[in-house]
Amino acid sequence: MRNATTNIARTAVTGLALLLLLNGIAAAQTKVTIGVPPVPEFVLPMIAVEKGYFRDHGIDATIKIIPGGQSMPAALQSDSLQIAALSTTSLIQVTDSGLNLTIVSGGAIASAGDTNYGVVAGAGSGIEKPEDFIGKKIGTPGLGGFFHIMAREWFRRKGVDWQKITFVESTFPQLADLLKARTVDAVLSTNPFLQRAAAPGIGGKVFYIAADLPDRLPPFVYASSKAWAEANREAAKSFRLALDKATAFQEGDLPATLEIFGKYVKMPPDVLKTLTINKLDTKVTPQQVQLWVDMMEKQDMLRNSKPTDVLFLK
Repeated sequence: MRNATTNIARTAVTGLALLLLLNGIAAAQTKVTIGVPPVPEFVLPMIAVEKGYFRDHGIDATIKIIPGGQSMPAALQSDSLQIAALSTTSLIQVTDSGLNLTIVSGGAIASAGDTNYGVVAGAGSGIEKPEDFIGKKIGTPGLGGFFHIMAREWFRRKGVDWQKITFVESTFPQLADLLKARTVDAVLSTNPFLQRAAAPGIGGKVFYIAADLPDRLPPFVYASSKAWAEANREAAKSFRLALDKATAFQEGDLPATLEIFGKYVKMPPDVLKTLTINKLDTKVTPQQVQLWVDMMEKQDMLRNSKPTDVLFLK
């Protein structure tokens, strides 16, 4: 009887210890809400949630899909988002204006050979060469955003005065509709929205502008408020480690990657099959960020620009 009682007690103690251990593990998970736009290049956090990479690195992550993304810097500052995918130009602009944000991880690298984004001229618009855009309207996902900046730099390099072109702000999903309705003469977009805009009867000539822009531009980064990153240094480091695992998964299994993306953005399988994903890379340097600063200064967009290394967590 005594042995039975002892065994029961031992089992109870073991069970309690296991419960406390599990509770401790759960308590150690840092809760992080991550904001991303509905574009395939932002799939890495989705993979890291679905495959358990965040959990393995002590992060309890929630993905929030945010079209456009213009509200994300303020959401980081207010802590309603802890990490967000920001265009690198947006990060530069808001820090230039006084917001205290920092880069947690790189996200992607654009190369001169990329054809997943560009300017789609409308069918019947008469636009066949860069100078034909003068006096026309171009729909763009965010005035002052990195697509807008790249387009203006592209026109500058082509000898076209971009100030004689009107840019109209819209969201990615609406751009093709604007082009179809002839509200604009062309749109600046990325896949899968570029494919829709370029469909017969809607789009005409497509200008793949990457070929005339600096190589290895980092189009976006994952950022947080500096206060959050400094208070959660281990989580910030773990975030990038989890994305590295997600990158390896994405490179090894594109169909499964697109399936995960489709789950989060509610995209039908027939559209998913047509998608490609550009080079994703968590590594980004101050020198690469400086490429954007140089373009933005030529467009008179900055007032208090600082050395780009201050955008990185020390």
